[in-house]
Amino acid sequence: MTETDQQRRLHPLAVRAAAEPDYPIWARMLTCLHSGQSEADFLRELRDLVALNEPYVGFLAFDASGVPVGLIDARVRNYAEGSPDLRAAYVEDLWVEPKARHSGVARALLAAVEEWARAEGLRWLGSDTSPDNEASRGWHAAAGFDEVEQLVVFGKPLN
Repeated sequence: MTETDQQRRLHPLAVRAAAEPDYPIWARMLTCLHSGQSEADFLRELRDLVALNEPYVGFLAFDASGVPVGLIDARVRNYAEGSPDLRAAYVEDLWVEPKARHSGVARALLAAVEEWARAEGLRWLGSDTSPDNEASRGWHAAAGFDEVEQLVVFGKPLN
């Protein structure tokens, strides 16, 4: 079996909105994307985020065997760079299992977020990555995103 055939076989059978029983799967995938936080930390954070007034959603992708292979989560923000409106949907996290990459999983997850955002009446979808993440920048461009701004963010504690 060629690598392309193997990747097609791994294409998700289903992408669906994450429900509370899925939070452990969502949290586990977030630990793969963000080092330094435990699954328990992410579980607490997810419960807090989905309880906020502004929508925060997650979608999970499952392969033909029902194994989770990817996640995307997004929220409604009061501002997103480049948006024609103040309120906009914003992708916060996107992660695909390495064995399922380059098989359409990320695009299927993105399509689910786009559909959700349109249903929320939003006209803009924002996302970000670090300036040095060429793979992510390339994926965003291929998925139809335009680069609208580069930004260096500063912060300091107030004692």
